[in-house]
Amino acid sequence: MPIPRTDTELALWLNNFSTSFEAHAPALGFTEAEVNAVKADAAMLNYLLGDLLPTYKSALQARTSYKNMVLTGPIGRAGGALPPPPATATAPAVVPPGILPRLRNLVQRIQLAPGYNEVVGLDLGIIGPEGGPSAPDATPKPTLKARSNGPGTVQVDFTKEKFDGVVIESRRAGEDDWQTLGVDSYSPYIDDRPPAEAGRPEARQYRARYILRDQATGEWSDIVTATFVP
Repeated sequence: MPIPRTDTELALWLNNFSTSFEAHAPALGFTEAEVNAVKADAAMLNYLLGDLLPTYKSALQARTSYKNMVLTGPIGRAGGALPPPPATATAPAVVPPGILPRLRNLVQRIQLAPGYNEVVGLDLGIIGPEGGPSAPDATPKPTLKARSNGPGTVQVDFTKEKFDGVVIESRRAGEDDWQTLGVDSYSPYIDDRPPAEAGRPEARQYRARYILRDQATGEWSDIVTATFVP
């Protein structure tokens, strides 16, 4: 059953499934309440991924930059007001936990319904053409870009493709060993570590690997370099 594994692809798939399910539900024996439940799940996932998480991630980055500016200066620089509180669109109706388990159960019920056939399955997106989706590349490799994002931060943009995120490593100029900075599910990653020598700019290298189901997979990205400015 080709339900996507990544959040972004799942949201797109669920939108299409919701629309197609509404059209097929009467013939398959499903109720209006069951159709509305799928719509509610789709609306909530869209809100979480398309509005809530990006808004608060951007707000965190703004506050981190403001903190770094207040902490390190330079003296005499205009500080400005605190970043305003983040604002999101009106949230949809709250849904109970378990969107994915509900979907899997629903798909099984659809496939057992008397009116189900391959044409319906293709329209709903619950079977793939010619036996399902092709296998992923065995050696996927992220693409990175890194740049100074003003005093106190380096911004690392990365491609996510069909994976859950990336693990990012870094090393400073002159270092031999790589330091793991963390796992990030949404680009960009913001590196706000203080410099090794207070007040001095430093060159930083970055690389990343894809994460799928909590496991690193594929090749390391090409190494990219950016200058951290205190």
